[in-house]
Amino acid sequence: MHGRNAMDNNQVRSLRKFFIITVVVWAAMLALISTKTEAASGTCPQYEAKLRQYGMPVKEFSRIMYRESRCQEKAIGWNYHTGTSHRDCKLSPAATYKRCKAVRSYDSGLLQVNSGWMSLTASVCKGKKYDMTVLLNADCNLAVASVIYKESGIGNWRATSGRG
Repeated sequence: MHGRNAMDNNQVRSLRKFFIITVVVWAAMLALISTKTEAASGTCPQYEAKLRQYGMPVKEFSRIMYRESRCQEKAIGWNYHTGTSHRDCKLSPAATYKRCKAVRSYDSGLLQVNSGWMSLTASVCKGKKYDMTVLLNADCNLAVASVIYKESGIGNWRATSGRG
């Protein structure tokens, strides 16, 4: 009888391992499917409530956000002077990279707010004038983008708005 219980315990452990592995595999597959669904839709549904909160056209800016940053809050895009590229800059952390002479400006955050909006960013996000890292926070990025949109329309995003 004792040998049979030990075998049953081994079987139970094996079934538990199988069950845990199955759950982990299914969770990974669901995450992959939801990522592909988001990519297929070309929107950022996880930020749509915030877009609504900041008074921005939700569907349009959800698509723009996807094209600008792929829904990545910490995205930084570099704009180079004509005739230059990333090859003209030494690879380094963003804080020093932005001082490369080939970099004309850079865009930060979900809606890729340009570094030219320093004063507005400092005013809206209550930060230091030259601290554009605050734009890597979703609320600050959307608050600044909302002011830009309300003052001058969607033109600042014309390249990714589908209206360009």
